Amino acid sequence: MLLADKVAIVTGVGAGLGKAAALALAREGAAVGLVARTESRLEEVAAEIEALGGRSVVVPGSVANPDDCARVAATVADALGGIDVVVNSAFRGDRSEPFESADLVFWRKVYEVNLWGPLQLVQACVPALKARGGGSVVNIASMSARLIRPNDGGYSTSKGALLTATKSMAIDLAPHRIRVNAVVPGWILGPNVQTYIEWQVSERGITPDEVVAEITQSIPLGEIPPQEDIAEAIVFFASGMSRMITGQSLDVNGGEFFA
Repeated sequence: MLLADKVAIVTGVGAGLGKAAALALAREGAAVGLVARTESRLEEVAAEIEALGGRSVVVPGSVANPDDCARVAATVADALGGIDVVVNSAFRGDRSEPFESADLVFWRKVYEVNLWGPLQLVQACVPALKARGGGSVVNIASMSARLIRPNDGGYSTSKGALLTATKSMAIDLAPHRIRVNAVVPGWILGPNVQTYIEWQVSERGITPDEVVAEITQSIPLGEIPPQEDIAEAIVFFASGMSRMITGQSLDVNGGEFFA
């Protein structure tokens, strides 16, 4: 019960890492504000939290919309009694296209979710965090910001900007005892990667084990990190175990890349 009596907001709650993070925080005693655009998915996760004996509130909305961010902060603080933790897990992927012909208007849409979303939500939550004497912000970045792959510019640069924003917010919010850190996954074993594996099997006529072997050949620990393990790193940053850590990023990628 590392988070007993704490209130957390988790964005991007669907079937992937956002859901895993919400459940992990709830298991450690936090009440959780669940945020995503699809209300039905939020209700499913809320039911799982209730089955654990926990509390939650469902707040449909888009972090790209500043009015939604303000509404999320107000709704969670009112329904659950405050805000102690903000987990920015919502993300938008990029199109695979070279920079020379990239649609930079679409890049802006990626930034609206991956960078402006966290900035807007944290800013909206600062008064509630200050009222609790401080708190923790956990941004979900990506190894893509460090291990740059071709044709992935919009996503990579948005996550790189988020890492810089993490340090900037950490400096500015430190006087209020609000810590800001980032978890940096690589491959995540969850619904998206499962879909990728199935696609490779269908396209190439190989087995799922062969696809996994291709992925893990560059991961020293020999396993695609499950989303539940990445959620544990989020719990660490959310909890008092990291009370003297701010402005930092933690790679959770099985050793595939070392910052």
